[in-house]
Amino acid sequence: MCIRDSLNIGNNVQIAGGSGVIKHIPDNKKAVTGNLCSALQYQIILEDLGHTVELTNRYFKQDAEVLIAINADKNNSDIRKFHSDKPQSKIVLILSGTDIYPEPSAKSIDSMEVGNVLVLLQSHGIDQVPLRYRNKSTIIYQSIEKLSVDSERSKSDSEFKVVLISNIRSVKDPLIASRACRLISPASKLKITHVGYCLDEELGSELTRENKSNIRYEWVGGLSKVEAMTILSESDVLLITSQHEGAGRVVGEAIQLGVPIISTNNLGVVGILGNDYEGYYPVGDAKALSDILAKAEQDKSFLIRLNVHCQNRSSLFDIEEEKKNWEQLINDFSII
Repeated sequence: MCIRDSLNIGNNVQIAGGSGVIKHIPDNKKAVTGNLCSALQYQIILEDLGHTVELTNRYFKQDAEVLIAINADKNNSDIRKFHSDKPQSKIVLILSGTDIYPEPSAKSIDSMEVGNVLVLLQSHGIDQVPLRYRNKSTIIYQSIEKLSVDSERSKSDSEFKVVLISNIRSVKDPLIASRACRLISPASKLKITHVGYCLDEELGSELTRENKSNIRYEWVGGLSKVEAMTILSESDVLLITSQHEGAGRVVGEAIQLGVPIISTNNLGVVGILGNDYEGYYPVGDAKALSDILAKAEQDKSFLIRLNVHCQNRSSLFDIEEEKKNWEQLINDFSII
């Protein structure tokens, strides 16, 4: 079985039928992306199910019975090569946010054509899949491992702490957080900490300037998982500013740590938190973001409602449920 993930970093994973899997790892060892985290987690799950998994960043005729490709668009060439070389082998596509939002690309659709199973990460994802491929689509929510955070600080009334955990890319709309800060009342105690690696130099330069001039905003760069989760655990709110998301692992991480979420109304997050969640604001609307942040700071009952709603979604991130779904998917290949 082969699992391939490609961001600029790409993660290719081959899982050779019950015995071998290859996964693709980013060339930029410092930049940790959602797709890389996903590939590593799939490796753990599939190895627990008895498969051997190898991570790789390219398909180069490795022997495998199953290819699992994360990002159907960027991996289209390798997906096609695998299909041509091994027509009897199976292909599983994990459809990421950029595969299906705002619309599936021509390359994504071409990959869907040869994929045996299309895996969506939240309930709204299937709506983006062309009708002719929905009969081979399924939803598998990504589980979140038990987070253990050793935090020396605790939440206090001295600051209203908001954290944004997102790499610097245009689809994440990273500048809107600092712009919203400038619209907040001078009496506010709000402070936004932005954690994320720079994958866009122009945006990174703008955020560096914001660091120097915006007292409510601090971009701290990329951090280790432990450091990022520690900051998240100490925050009053997790902020998501993305224009599009496939699902967003950080949603589950915030829920596990008991941190309520304020997010754009992108369908990836709505597919997890539901249509009736109160913590959304329109994509790209800095004024709406500043207003909902002010409400979260000033209205404790609103913040409590957000947290209760989030906790009611926690069962979606159960590791045993995800394992069961992957075991069923692999077993079903015997009848495909």
